[in-house]
Amino acid sequence: MEDLLLSKFVGTVLGAAVGDALGKAVEEITEEEVMEFYGGRIENFETPHPSSPAYGQLPEETSDETTIFRLLLESLTERKGLDIKDFLNRLIDWYEREETHRYPDPMLLTAIDLLSRGIDPSSHGLISSSVEGILRSAAMGLLHYYNPELAAEGGKVVALLTHRGNVIKDAAALYSALISHLVREDFYLEEFREKIRLLEELKRYLAEEKHKRVLDKVAELLMESADLETAINTLGNGTYAFEALPLALYIFLSNIGNPYEALLQGVNSYGSFGGDTDAIGFLVGSMVGAYYGEEAIPSHLRENVENSERLRELAEKLYDVALHYATFGGNS
Repeated sequence: MEDLLLSKFVGTVLGAAVGDALGKAVEEITEEEVMEFYGGRIENFETPHPSSPAYGQLPEETSDETTIFRLLLESLTERKGLDIKDFLNRLIDWYEREETHRYPDPMLLTAIDLLSRGIDPSSHGLISSSVEGILRSAAMGLLHYYNPELAAEGGKVVALLTHRGNVIKDAAALYSALISHLVREDFYLEEFREKIRLLEELKRYLAEEKHKRVLDKVAELLMESADLETAINTLGNGTYAFEALPLALYIFLSNIGNPYEALLQGVNSYGSFGGDTDAIGFLVGSMVGAYYGEEAIPSHLRENVENSERLRELAEKLYDVALHYATFGGNS
């Protein structure tokens, strides 16, 4: 049992990084452009499309979204829990090393700049709805895997540090709690009714009724066995958190039993107009890893993604910290 739990920690972390690295190649690229340039959907690390924000990066490299996730993992493992000041200091250090940046979210940079000067971003009206603000919250789903409610609260704290707003608050809570539920296997998702029960459970972490209604749309798509194109057209695939996150959740749930296909659909969720494929890939990859363990991520991907050994090491260390919390108690 402990071996499986450890595998889920590693799978969540590496799955997220793999999804990010794969998806960055076709971010904001249309399906027509993808087919013309690559000859088919992305199934391996590829040189980013010339029109992708990631153009110039190596195929196996990840975006800044994984970098921020790694910084939080490093803080959690070195501080043996959440130390928000320590995490902020790591963000500031990264912010000041501009040569390491890879098309970062402008909202993130502005927020870190304000925080570094002791200014509350909210005082400058800095409100965000970008999915990039919640991705790091997967780490809190792991840290508090034993308690989804604690995971949700921790996820909100780390996301709202730089990305303020009710959209971020709800999305971070949902995502963190989801990772916890998947690691715990609270739902036997091979059964359709359990998928619906999970969606209903996730509503508990949402304050906004409009966000709960988005989960109803996910349930409707599952009932219809909708294809990826229909899901994209219904939910959206942009950087707005309640487009990318529900779409990733649908892709994951509609491919239970075939995790590799879920991962591929996530990173190829560009649709007719292009989409935030690296973020969606990150989300789906983390869900796949949390539910199935690292073996669900093909070895040639999880072993060759940028910083794979370091990310594995951090996942293993976080597992040790989380076990201590689960045994002796801990707070977010």
